[in-house]
Amino acid sequence: MLKVCPHCGSGQVRGSSPHASDGLTRLLFFRAMRCHKCKRRFWLRSRAKPVVLGLIIVLGLGMVVRQLGGQPSRPALAEVSPQDALYQRAKKGDAQAELEMGIRYAQGDGFIKNPKEAVLWFGKAARHGSGEGQYQMGLALLDGQGVVQDFRAAFAWIEKPAKQGYAPAQYTLGELYRFGTGVEMDKAKAYLWFNLAAAQGLEDAAKARDSVGRQLKADQLKAMQEEAQRLSAIGPETTAVSAPGKPARVAAPNQFP
Repeated sequence: MLKVCPHCGSGQVRGSSPHASDGLTRLLFFRAMRCHKCKRRFWLRSRAKPVVLGLIIVLGLGMVVRQLGGQPSRPALAEVSPQDALYQRAKKGDAQAELEMGIRYAQGDGFIKNPKEAVLWFGKAARHGSGEGQYQMGLALLDGQGVVQDFRAAFAWIEKPAKQGYAPAQYTLGELYRFGTGVEMDKAKAYLWFNLAAAQGLEDAAKARDSVGRQLKADQLKAMQEEAQRLSAIGPETTAVSAPGKPARVAAPNQFP
């Protein structure tokens, strides 16, 4: 396209910076020019701008379509059916089934999430001897999830599976003693339970044990190490079981006041 000033006919023209006052149509489809001779601005139709604009629109639409169409469909949430096999086992007092029902409701795993219903099933599992059920019941009381928060009751429930040798409960019990949550603060007993949990491979428990250990006197360390050896030698058979594929939650230190 011949670049000639329409005002004076001069071919001495050059590109000019666009101005906001040029209007949207000119900004999108034309190039601003200025005549070197008469100093006046004019516009020439751009071949490149419409092409670039079209590509931007096509790419934008493509991204929207992928986002809308690429989302995996989620199964509809529903209440537990009376015909559900797990529910039927739980209704008959099967502690493992009761525990798994609690986990379903706690996590909303295919069902409507309901913390209160979860606590109901955890409580049944706990009373029927499930160490994991006792632990989950203690955590619910500790957090106030689905039940009124009660630190003393939480301690009582978590202590049960800890004494049965359940490592996550031992670690959490150590935290309760460490911060005086639901029980009088006792760093020596915190060290004891951290030590027992660490012996079963919990890295966080080992770190907590070493941290607390630096705050104890030599005679306290010796006494608690001997107590840990005594409890390990007794080796009570744990009844704490986790639902398949559902790892037990270990409470974090910052959850305690």
